[in-house]
Amino acid sequence: MEKNSYQCCFCDEQIISDVTELVVVANWDKDKSIQQEQQMFCHMECLKKAVSSKFPLYIADLVD
Repeated sequence: MEKNSYQCCFCDEQIISDVTELVVVANWDKDKSIQQEQQMFCHMECLKKAVSSKFPLYIADLVD
């Protein structure tokens, strides 16, 4: 994959525009020194499909 291209972590397809970034932090409830982060990218539509319909995904309303 090219340096400035992005792959969706849900559908595995390339993201052409409107790249959405997810940042996952492991050990959030622990001391900052043992927390680990990973940056991932996805299509907003894939994120909407992946989360529970009961989860308030406010960001989706702001980018539509």
